[in-house]
Amino acid sequence: MTVRMGAFVITFRRTESVTSTVRRYLSQTRAPDRILVVDNGATAETEAALAELSDPRIQYHAMAENSGPAGAAAYALDRLRRAGYDWILWGDDDNPPRTSDTLQRLVALIESRPDDQLGGVAATGVLWDWDCGETRRLRDHELASVHDVDAVGGGQCLILNSKALAAAGLPNPELFFGLEEIELCLRIRLAGYRLLVDGELLREYRQLAGRLNLDVRRRPARRHRVDTLWRRYYNSRNYIYLMRCTFDRPDLARREAAKAIVRSLAAWTGGIRYGWRYDRLQLAGVWDGYRGRMGRTVEPSGYSG
Repeated sequence: MTVRMGAFVITFRRTESVTSTVRRYLSQTRAPDRILVVDNGATAETEAALAELSDPRIQYHAMAENSGPAGAAAYALDRLRRAGYDWILWGDDDNPPRTSDTLQRLVALIESRPDDQLGGVAATGVLWDWDCGETRRLRDHELASVHDVDAVGGGQCLILNSKALAAAGLPNPELFFGLEEIELCLRIRLAGYRLLVDGELLREYRQLAGRLNLDVRRRPARRHRVDTLWRRYYNSRNYIYLMRCTFDRPDLARREAAKAIVRSLAAWTGGIRYGWRYDRLQLAGVWDGYRGRMGRTVEPSGYSG
């Protein structure tokens, strides 16, 4: 089986980062046949920097507005699928492949399983526990073979089968930011398709990222920076909306709402200013998720209120 692979990389006003990432893809031992850069920031600087690479495999598209990773991914997946690419790589501008042969190994995994129900492959992945609505990590000692997973996070070299996209649909652009990869992966799995990871490659990725032995190490609680609290809004809003409206799991939406209230109370230990800003975004995310207020409702550049 010959794999015809298109790729896209989403960027937003990070010219140096996206240019470096595109170079890393082109230098892979098995590079994509096409790389579509989708620019949510639409800067002439980025377009010019990519043009200087002088590689016919690179295409550039400026979005009319900042549609977030969800909107950009929906556009790119649809465009590359219509262009006839059977397999499509989902990339981010700051997450290039961690090894020089990542794509070669993933393509080999595709070629080793000529299965109509193979929906995608990736460098890393997680299981999804529908009882609690959370991801579950594969344990390090299990990483000796190929594994089925349920979801893949951003920037993990997710390569999707166009047939699975035709069956499950494109990412929901109304999510704007947060959970867009997981939402699509779960719909692909519910449509009857498999997502696979190479256990040895996953182990290498964990080692390179310093994430081996997290099963036994206690991880300290992390406090968000004030200028990134908008992420908390989108994560809660999108989770609640998806569990209520996409996956018909209102019980998991209620679970997230309860956790959000606990997080809001705990945020005040960071001081009055931090607690006030955190609470406004966190509780707004819960409210908007329940009433279905979607799209770009909080600016990613920060929150002033």
